[in-house]
Amino acid sequence: MRKSIFFCAFLFVFFPIQLLAGTTGKIAGKVIDAKTKEPLPGVNVIIEGTTMGAAADVNGSFVILNVPPGIYTLKAMMIGYKAMRVENVRVSVDLTTEVNFTLQPTVLQIGETVTVVAERPMVIKDLTASTAVVGADEMKTLPVTEVSEAIELQAGLVKDAGGALHIRGGRSGEISYWIDGIPITDVYDGGTIVDVNKDMVQELQVVSGAFNAEYGQAMSGIVNVTTKEGTNRFGGSFTSYIGDHLSRHDDIFMHVDHVNPVAIRNFEASLHGPLFKDKLFYYLNSRYIYFDGWLFGQRRFNPNAVTASIERIPTEFLKEVAPEYLPESRLIDAENDLRSFLYVLGTNAFLDSVITYYWLPEEKRTNPDSFATYYERLRKNHRNGKGDGKYIPMNWNRKIYVQGKLIYKVSPSLKLSYNYILDDVNYTEWSFFDHERDYKYNPDGAPRKLRTGQTHIFQLTHALSNKTFYTLGLSYFSKRFKKRVYEDIHDPRYVHPDLAIQQPYSFKTAGTAGTATDNPRFERKTATLLAKFDLTSQITSTHQVKTGIEFRRHEVFREDMTLRPIKEQTSLNFVFDNPCIKTRVLPDSTIYHSWYTHHPTEFSAYLQDKMEFKNMIVNLGLRLDYFEPDGVVLADESDPSIYNPIKPQNRYHDWGKDGKPNTHDPDGSEGNGIWDEGEPPVTLSERQKYWYKKATSKIQLSPRLGVSFPITDRGIIHFSYGHFFQIPRFERLYQNPDFELESGTGNVGVIGNADLKPEHTVSGEIGLQQQLTNDISIEVTGYFRDVRDLAGTQAKEIVLFGGAAKYSKLVNSDFGFIKGVIIALNKRFSGGMAASIDYTFQVAKGTNSDPEQARNALSGGSLPEVQLTALDWDQRHTVNASVSYTAKEWGASIIGQFGSGLPYTPRRSEDITTLLTNSQRKPSSYNVDLRAYKDFKFGSTTVTLFIRVFNLFDTLNELNVYDDTGRAGFTIDERKARATNPPQLINTLDDWFTNPTHYSEPRRIELGITYTF
Repeated sequence: MRKSIFFCAFLFVFFPIQLLAGTTGKIAGKVIDAKTKEPLPGVNVIIEGTTMGAAADVNGSFVILNVPPGIYTLKAMMIGYKAMRVENVRVSVDLTTEVNFTLQPTVLQIGETVTVVAERPMVIKDLTASTAVVGADEMKTLPVTEVSEAIELQAGLVKDAGGALHIRGGRSGEISYWIDGIPITDVYDGGTIVDVNKDMVQELQVVSGAFNAEYGQAMSGIVNVTTKEGTNRFGGSFTSYIGDHLSRHDDIFMHVDHVNPVAIRNFEASLHGPLFKDKLFYYLNSRYIYFDGWLFGQRRFNPNAVTASIERIPTEFLKEVAPEYLPESRLIDAENDLRSFLYVLGTNAFLDSVITYYWLPEEKRTNPDSFATYYERLRKNHRNGKGDGKYIPMNWNRKIYVQGKLIYKVSPSLKLSYNYILDDVNYTEWSFFDHERDYKYNPDGAPRKLRTGQTHIFQLTHALSNKTFYTLGLSYFSKRFKKRVYEDIHDPRYVHPDLAIQQPYSFKTAGTAGTATDNPRFERKTATLLAKFDLTSQITSTHQVKTGIEFRRHEVFREDMTLRPIKEQTSLNFVFDNPCIKTRVLPDSTIYHSWYTHHPTEFSAYLQDKMEFKNMIVNLGLRLDYFEPDGVVLADESDPSIYNPIKPQNRYHDWGKDGKPNTHDPDGSEGNGIWDEGEPPVTLSERQKYWYKKATSKIQLSPRLGVSFPITDRGIIHFSYGHFFQIPRFERLYQNPDFELESGTGNVGVIGNADLKPEHTVSGEIGLQQQLTNDISIEVTGYFRDVRDLAGTQAKEIVLFGGAAKYSKLVNSDFGFIKGVIIALNKRFSGGMAASIDYTFQVAKGTNSDPEQARNALSGGSLPEVQLTALDWDQRHTVNASVSYTAKEWGASIIGQFGSGLPYTPRRSEDITTLLTNSQRKPSSYNVDLRAYKDFKFGSTTVTLFIRVFNLFDTLNELNVYDDTGRAGFTIDERKARATNPPQLINTLDDWFTNPTHYSEPRRIELGITYTF
């Protein structure tokens, strides 16, 4: 590894390279004499309110590098000419803003200045790859509360049924997230380490085209956030809002008709300004938000509810134990005493809860006499089985954001910055894909999830001249995630895993797999230490070169466990034993407990040259990536578990009955292939010497090319092409770290693969930008993506020694092909109005949507797909539209989205067989959001009242459907269930088949106030 890193470093020392993603832009232009049209050398061009500026050269040209994104005022000055000021100059990351000055000769008069207002260009000449740019002012006016919602509005993005984002048909983990030039992607699952509060954002960029070589470890797109900085102006703001859901669909969403004005409550504040004028600046932001959600359960049971069945109960006894149930109101006839009743037992209390009927097998019935005998014992041993009946939020979340950013300008050429971001989230989910819905009437048994992310970013920027600067950066970021019911592993409220059995079409008074609490626990941590150096230089008027290197060291920790009872509690008497257990954590790796810690490393570098000619702009780059996985693979895949080996030679030394190797055994016991008394076992330490092989390091080169050239004075064509590599998610590299498999026959599990190759995409696009009028432009882009070496499970299963069972391994087996066209129409703000609309037609096909899809087909008795089929997020038609109107002191904005139906795999209800994968479509979806505000100005302060309405028309979009009908609210299975007359102990069949997770969020209304000073 060390030799490889030194080789890479040596290779790039002699070539200009950079690894820092863009955090600044560039202003360039020319200064001429208004009368003679000749260039004016020596003119000073400054950015007002800053120390940045440049002097025009002999050709009248000037360049100002390292300009943070934002809106500025430029001023050009020269003795003998009127000064000229250009306001509203917008600078974006990685782009060149052109500002030209025409100075008028005059007799020296102090204070005489010509002021003009720059218009935002409709066509960006140096944009060689599709990039959406959202500034702080636009973010403020959009009806969004989170940065992710603003990202979803961009062309080419699709949100799947589970809420994951996909850029141009790629998998969700193929997006790289950056903050202030630092990659903060969670290498474990491809998400982001921290979520950024939208009021922290100075500029948001979503790069969906073939992006430059400075960006790596991404195949679909880049999300680049630049956060705000303090200035010499002191200011701040405070925002608070409340809200709840207001929906007519209470038949779908239980308890949604109960409006609680503070079900959503948000408090946030920001403060910025100088600590020492022109030297030390700060920007502080914090936010607290609580959200009740729109999915509710009801606490009819507590997690330790225990059931008992009693038959032939005398009416008098029934009255005693459950006086609310009179003979005339019982669910069965009084004469029919052969039915068994289901009770939920309460400790130190009466038998309570729901009494209904249910046939039980003869051997599970309780003798009525013995029940009466142990009645007093029951009263002492069981309690709190019945809940209080309150409605409990099942998809609530609480978020806390904190950011502190310090800027220290040591001198005009030297700048230090430190940025700290905290993102702390507690939440529960009631997703379609997990088991949380089963806890609808036992909400306290569902797992809680906790996520904490922290980011520290330190940067030193030093300008060597007005055309060259370098940046030295250090950062540390981490993310910890936990999933559990109770914090303490030994919490006495955890109950026995055999407590209850879920009946057909019934929610669980218990949890997953028949437990009353969700006993599986999960915890992981990702931490990354990053160091980098980069150099940017405007070598000539046409060549801007970026150079640099980067080194990253990760720590990836994961622990899975399923709590098991101590040995004495392995069996449970449902009636008389205490349901709570003393838990144990098995020290050895088993299917119930596994953990790992790995320290993979990365080295990266690239060369990027931006060539800005008069009639053409070229971005040419080459990227190098090196990866050391710090993992192992099996030496013998037919015997995977080092703790439970199968092969005889891995379990014992076949030395014969004397227990000594290479000796004469007259009885022939040495080497006979079977265990003989006296033969010693192979120890774990002995197996460790030969069991594994080290995973190999990976290295790849990625060429990138982008070209933009004008076809008219108002139109350009751009083309981009590149190769993009990405290390598979670390969760797939280290999945099932000890290669433990279930016992049995058939396909008994999946193992990860630390030797997975980087996934590979070849991407290209061609696009046209054309300004149609002074404030309207159109953009048309066609693109393709050829995706190879995706992580998947191989079609050929690995046979365990003995041949009784098989398993699957993750390999680079999946592939796909995506193509699409985007048409976008934009109206620049004028006359108080701005508007945009974009349409995307896209076809996204691949072998599998999920890496384990092939294995799942094999374990289910089917064959994996051998042809390209529609991926789960293959939305053929997508439309985004927005309109905003701004008057002097009020305004409103509205956004609308439409998406054609996502695919699903249909099932024949008659014979329970499936048809071609993803061959049918769900219904289309649409949504409209609204924001309106009114400003009240009091001197230098402003009070803003606002309202936001999400899902304005309370639309029921069908996100998930039953596979036999293709609809969210109807399945033939319900008719079949009614025909079987199943026991309805906990809920009705209507309750079971009405699934609110099939639908999108109902209408949500928020009212708030912002105070700005």
